[in-house]
Amino acid sequence: MSKPFLYTNAEQAQEALKNWWNRKNFHFSLREGILFIISVTSLVLSVAVDIFWLRIITLFIGMGSAVAMYLLMPVIHRDETGETETNSQNYSQPEDSHVKKIIFDDLHSDYGKQIETENEEPFEETIRIVEKEIEKQTIEQMPEPMDEPLPLVQEQHALEGFPFMKKEVKPPREFQVNDFFDVNSELFRDETEPRAEFNYLLNKVLAAVKETLFANTVAFFWSNQDKQQMVLETRITESSCFMNTRRFSIGNDLVSNVAVHGKPELLTSVNPVSELELFMYYNSASGVKSFAGVPVFYTNSTTEPTPEIPVAVLTVDSIVEDAFGEETIEQLGRFTKLISSLIKSYTSKYELLVDSEVLSSLKKMQSRLRGDFSVFNAVQSLAEETSKLVSWDFLTIVLFDETKNAWTAKKVMNRAYEPYIAPEQVIEFPNSIAGRTIKNNQFTIVEGLDKSPLPRFYKEEKVTTEGSFLSVPISSLNKCYGSLNIESREPANYTRQDVTNLIRLTENVATTLEVLYLNEIIREHVIIDEVTGMYSNKFFLQRISEELQRAEDTDVELAMLMMSVDHAQEISQRYGDGGFERVITVLSKTIRSSIRPYDVVGRIDENKFGVLLISTSANDAQIWAEKIRKNVSSLTIALEDKSFSVTLSIGVCGVVSGMRREELFASTVTVLHRATETGGNAVRIF
Repeated sequence: MSKPFLYTNAEQAQEALKNWWNRKNFHFSLREGILFIISVTSLVLSVAVDIFWLRIITLFIGMGSAVAMYLLMPVIHRDETGETETNSQNYSQPEDSHVKKIIFDDLHSDYGKQIETENEEPFEETIRIVEKEIEKQTIEQMPEPMDEPLPLVQEQHALEGFPFMKKEVKPPREFQVNDFFDVNSELFRDETEPRAEFNYLLNKVLAAVKETLFANTVAFFWSNQDKQQMVLETRITESSCFMNTRRFSIGNDLVSNVAVHGKPELLTSVNPVSELELFMYYNSASGVKSFAGVPVFYTNSTTEPTPEIPVAVLTVDSIVEDAFGEETIEQLGRFTKLISSLIKSYTSKYELLVDSEVLSSLKKMQSRLRGDFSVFNAVQSLAEETSKLVSWDFLTIVLFDETKNAWTAKKVMNRAYEPYIAPEQVIEFPNSIAGRTIKNNQFTIVEGLDKSPLPRFYKEEKVTTEGSFLSVPISSLNKCYGSLNIESREPANYTRQDVTNLIRLTENVATTLEVLYLNEIIREHVIIDEVTGMYSNKFFLQRISEELQRAEDTDVELAMLMMSVDHAQEISQRYGDGGFERVITVLSKTIRSSIRPYDVVGRIDENKFGVLLISTSANDAQIWAEKIRKNVSSLTIALEDKSFSVTLSIGVCGVVSGMRREELFASTVTVLHRATETGGNAVRIF
């Protein structure tokens, strides 16, 4: 047992009693004092008053006041006890320290103020709000969010009468750029084609649809009414039973119904027995319970602002019954409007891209023909530029061959490495696809070669009958010069857009061929060659026939010289066509100055000249040939600040009695080849 306190005087006893009173928390608030006075007064009046009913009233008032005071005492005691506990936490700190706390809750709106609690007297608190300037702090990067929740922070009482506030403090997530932007997407790295851009945006739309509707599968199908097919463009699915192919025929399934009728389809419950019949885009049953499909419309025609036939279908399905409703159709309708806008943007960009590629191909063809204006170069450039615009496995260009007097395959390209027709193959006209294209001067599209009644080029062709075929005429305004034919192993691989693009190329080539043929006609009817000043080939041959007849009648000897420029191809490659033409001009003047005025001289082709020596034997003709060779070899030709010399190879053939023009011409060519084979700059006699 503890010892009792002993007090020496009354003041010590009074102080001890006061401390004991304070420790017991016998504090009276204003409310308690009022209730206490009312209770005491009522009890006194109930005793003093003689009237019975008034005594009863005062007695009830006194008892009620006592009960109210009794009920209020525990509440006040609890509040004070909690405050005492709170203060005890403060008192556990050193006396010279200050308890400081910044309040961030809604009860204290004065941000930046600080509450300081000081222990001025034992068991008494004074609360003082002190203004303090907030120091600027360096903002540090927030730590990564933790997997475990942070502990709750218990705040101390700021003011008397306010309850405890518990808050869960979570650091905010630090968002990165890739949360709002596809950093690694190829769409923003390089210039992508419109199709790739459209697929990228369409996949984003489908992902938004799937997350919004909590769907199992979201798919986008093109509707090809001409071929009666639904073509899958893209899909996002959680099912492993989705079809492996991209196409299925339009039938009685839900997707086909939307494409045919242009109206949405909503199914809230699916019979498992008919699941595969309703959903053609699944290979096996996948447990679909709900379905919604809406049409996607598009038109680029100003005359038909309201389309009636959809171009595509947007579908969603779920493995939960009643997952979709009428509000789902409305939501999908908003997405289809966005997709229609994307289709319009894609179509416009694709058309611009195609026009740009066609224009680029035309410029390349013109630039190439400007360097070498020939039939071979025109055919070669057409084949190369066609490969950039259209996909194919076989390519053939058919032109008319005057020497064979038939339509032949002048260019054949084979990417499939399968048996196909050979170059210079004569085609059957008009009993073939290519022949009928030339005859009718109209393009021909064969979507399935196995159903075509006509062969591609001729009946005996040993080629498989799989795939599709496209034949486009090479025609100008007045004449058809041939056909461009491409073939693919895929059926229905070519469209009207491909035809339009190829026609623009073939028209350009047809213009080139027309100019070349007209030049050929002009050369045949023009007597003098404009470059050399000699007879043209046609009139030179005509003069040979006349002189042979004259020599036969008058018994006069004749001899023919045929000469060609040595290494003509190297000169043409080094100095170009203009430089080679300059060489031909200089040589023609030298040749004409080296013979007699009545001798006949003509230009046979670009690199060959012919001279018919009148009243000259073969031996004398050899002397004339040596004279011409020496005169040419001693020439110095200046071109582009460069000087060089050229040489000639000459063949000599004398005319014998009864020799025809063709025999004389062939014999002279044979001798010329012998002179050329020796290395050039030589004369050989027949």
